[in-house]
Amino acid sequence: MAETLREKLNSRYNALNSERSSWIPHWKDLSEYILPRRGSFLWNDVNKGQNKYNKIIDNTATLASRTLAAGMMAGVTSPARPWFRLSTPDPDLAKFGPVKEWLHEVEKIHRDVYARSNVYNALHQLYGEKGTFGTGAFILLEDAEDIIRAYPLTIGSYMLATSDRLSVDTIYRDVPMTVRQVVSKFGIENVSHTVKALYENNNFDEWVKVRHAVEPNEDRDPQYKDARNKAFRSVYWEDGATDDKLLSVSGYDEFPVMAPRWELTGNDVYGNGPGMMCLGDVKQLQVQQKQKGRGIEKMINPAMNAPASMSNQAMSTLPGGVNFIDTIQ
Repeated sequence: MAETLREKLNSRYNALNSERSSWIPHWKDLSEYILPRRGSFLWNDVNKGQNKYNKIIDNTATLASRTLAAGMMAGVTSPARPWFRLSTPDPDLAKFGPVKEWLHEVEKIHRDVYARSNVYNALHQLYGEKGTFGTGAFILLEDAEDIIRAYPLTIGSYMLATSDRLSVDTIYRDVPMTVRQVVSKFGIENVSHTVKALYENNNFDEWVKVRHAVEPNEDRDPQYKDARNKAFRSVYWEDGATDDKLLSVSGYDEFPVMAPRWELTGNDVYGNGPGMMCLGDVKQLQVQQKQKGRGIEKMINPAMNAPASMSNQAMSTLPGGVNFIDTIQ
């Protein structure tokens, strides 16, 4: 029996998850010591408000990561200046008056669209993740209200694969969604029996493990122009559902994911970044600051000697306090 699309997707999800597994411990270390609020390594690791900064005593590396992201934002894609310019492949055509005027107007439209959307917020987060973890990603989609909308992703929540040209052309990710969100996005007729029952019983805020894949559509028929025959296939499905339903199957003409890597080694899919290079220094800094704190405490609140006869008597270490001691002892 031929594999269903759902079975193919789950099989590739597991393969990519296995390939990514060796990176997880390193990313967790980077998250704990530099950006504790970044990184998602469990599918339901969402909306957790507990303190995650327990391993950070000196926040120099955290501030450095923010400075790097702000510097890249200001230097590469600053919303305060025209950071890109449109042109044509033909240099002579680009110099033609009407063409120059048209390109200038389109540039202004692009900048207005970016300013109205959340693209700049997503780019700032992307730079922070790229600098710290070596890899960053967000999905850029059409939007009915803002024309375009970016969906930033955090490390550990997605898996990537590359083409023969070593450019990222595949993403698989976990998308935690509430029952209400799943039904609202995909329609109650497309969800599993379990989610449908939860929705009908008003359990709207139960979390559902949804998976999403965007990959080259090898089954497409180019003569058809519908969503299922686009160059890239986009599929949502519920993990663990007993039936063989898919939440949605659609597609894109172009890969909608931006996934830059800071620095690559050979055929590696995931990148290396400055955060990885300085992790040892960051850990050492935390140890030194802890030892420094102990040293300061010993200087301002040192150990004291007292006669054994006073072991059961009250002693004062406060400024101006008086302790009555037998001078013979």
